[in-house]
Amino acid sequence: MKNRLLQLDGIRALLCLSVVFSHWMGSRLGWTNFNFVNAYISVDGFFILSGFVLSFVYSKKVSNGEIGFVQFSLHRLARLYPLHILTMLMVFFIYAVLNRHIPFDNPIGTAVNNLLLLHGMGLEQSWSWNDPSWSVSVEFYASVVLFLCLLKYRNNYALIIIASIGYALVMAKNHNLMAAKDLNLYLFSSGFLKCISGMCIGVVIKNILESEGPKTSTRKTLFFQLVTIALVSCFIFTKKNIMSYDALAIIGISYIIYSSCAYDNIVSRVLSSKILSYLGKISFSIYLIHTPVMLIFDYFGLYNSNSFVISTLLFCSILTAASCITFHFFEFPSYKVLKAFIDRKVAAGKVLPGISRENVRS
Repeated sequence: MKNRLLQLDGIRALLCLSVVFSHWMGSRLGWTNFNFVNAYISVDGFFILSGFVLSFVYSKKVSNGEIGFVQFSLHRLARLYPLHILTMLMVFFIYAVLNRHIPFDNPIGTAVNNLLLLHGMGLEQSWSWNDPSWSVSVEFYASVVLFLCLLKYRNNYALIIIASIGYALVMAKNHNLMAAKDLNLYLFSSGFLKCISGMCIGVVIKNILESEGPKTSTRKTLFFQLVTIALVSCFIFTKKNIMSYDALAIIGISYIIYSSCAYDNIVSRVLSSKILSYLGKISFSIYLIHTPVMLIFDYFGLYNSNSFVISTLLFCSILTAASCITFHFFEFPSYKVLKAFIDRKVAAGKVLPGISRENVRS
């Protein structure tokens, strides 16, 4: 496989935009009869992509002992935490300073949970500050578990069983995958279980691609890709609540990720296009900043219900510009600086070098 898979950026961009449009349309239209009603499944797609990418980047480093548990965890913190805190502060400013009203209970307690990245782990049931960041919470702690999966559970069948159990527990409690903060088995949040499951699937996809090597695209594979993309797109875009097909949507997203990397055809080339790959590159900024932008949009009265299309285009323009600025001047620079600092400290022995394979086994 290539060092960077641009088609994954394209997939990430499309999943991210579906979440943004779902929140935008739902909040504008009263959360009834709006398109992208099933875009919650796109977040599960994020988790699968994260598992794939983390396995792709770190699996050999972990197995060779080049990186330890502490260093890996700090890398994940450096990647996720700065933008999470920035957008949380933005929402705090909008609520406390501009609106002078915080629209949820226990702001101090929820703020502490957000600072500790615990707000998606089942300690609170209501939405609080920057709502989409619940997935950042579960992704960080799931990454810690994923480290052990990369190290010990290389068996694809074991990973599939773990993923199936996680999804089954969530669906048994909620009858669908539209769940995030609720406690499952009095211990884990549904969002955390979904994240673990998705990451396991991502690792499996990476393992399969590595074992198979390059494949030749045929008309049959291209047709199957296009049909799968069409079905998943319809599932996400529709106004109908069709949660009973969540499992099929997960399989479809997984196949799209697999096939876009396995076959070099028009699908992978479109997903790797400059526009989609760039939007995927800045998608974390888009994802975390779209709620603050919507709140600012409302504060200045920029939404016109009589001109929904114009308002939507204006929102998209502001969001894209803000995300570009955030990515280039904060998200990426802060990650580079923090990652370099962590690596220097580890190299100098001033930070615990990590847990060796032998220590994990014992």
